[in-house]
Amino acid sequence: MPFAGPLFGLARWRLSSIQDAEDAVQETFLRAYRSFDTFQPGSNMRAWLFKILLNVINDMLAKTQREVPRAILDENMEELEMQPSSSASLRDPQVLLEEKEFDQDLTNALACLPATLLQPLLLREIEDFTYQEIATVLDIAQGTVMSRLFRARQLVRKQLRKRKNGAEKVNEKDAREREVIDNGL
Repeated sequence: MPFAGPLFGLARWRLSSIQDAEDAVQETFLRAYRSFDTFQPGSNMRAWLFKILLNVINDMLAKTQREVPRAILDENMEELEMQPSSSASLRDPQVLLEEKEFDQDLTNALACLPATLLQPLLLREIEDFTYQEIATVLDIAQGTVMSRLFRARQLVRKQLRKRKNGAEKVNEKDAREREVIDNGL
């Protein structure tokens, strides 16, 4: 399937699990197939598929916000979660290795961004879309894309600095405590 890898990559960044990302990509291809008659020949198929994917992701996120908490629905969730997953990607060592490669601080900083800033940032930095392609996918002006990218980058930098400074303070505190213990004070 064309573009499946890049679509999955973006879905994985936006959704909480690999299974949700797989479902989003599958739903994207289903929607694309159903509405292929609306695709305009000569236009950018990649941008069209990513636009569908972002709509699918937004629908999935809105649905999870409306759902009743899982614990209320099923008191035996622990048993269900202990069962092995049937998802092939969860057993794939390559996928497991890729999961560990993501910087957790960066992932947390990106999670703090609102969708209006995160989507253009991921399309630009992860998928290497041009500003014009991002504008097409998100149905916004190119200038808006540029300003959202600027704001998103600023917020990510701020979050990363904040986390780094917090980690440095914790490390300094640990060093002082070890010094006190070592000196027997």
